[in-house]
Amino acid sequence: MYQTALVLHLLGTVIWVGGMFFAHMALRPSAEESLEPVQRLPLLYRTLTRFFRWVWASIALILASGYWIFFVKFDAQTAGYIHAMQAIGLVMIGLFAFIYFVPYLRMGRALAEGRIPEAGQRMALIRKIILINLILGLIEVVLGAAKPF
Repeated sequence: MYQTALVLHLLGTVIWVGGMFFAHMALRPSAEESLEPVQRLPLLYRTLTRFFRWVWASIALILASGYWIFFVKFDAQTAGYIHAMQAIGLVMIGLFAFIYFVPYLRMGRALAEGRIPEAGQRMALIRKIILINLILGLIEVVLGAAKPF
């Protein structure tokens, strides 16, 4: 059961962190180079809509598997790096929830009402927070792989 939980935990992490890397480092810059805001912002919004469904599923998978490992396998007695990963992960979830419930939903409303400049402002905030979450996610990967503490 431990191996299954670990695999599910890693799959959730790869989907979330890998998706942020792709969106931030490849999709967004390419869209900015190729498309005007009136075309780019709806594309990015629709992309986020699809990606965010996967993020919600990944969060559920990461939490369920991570806490199963933490409580069942290790009886809540683990190394410090696990506690650091848990804290960083909870911050990441909080940042994602903020992205989803505030600028993302507002971006959708702005696009629906044709307010492109406002949608662009919302996307800029989303981009900044995704960068923070991407950095935190990469730190999580390093902590999990290197077990430094």
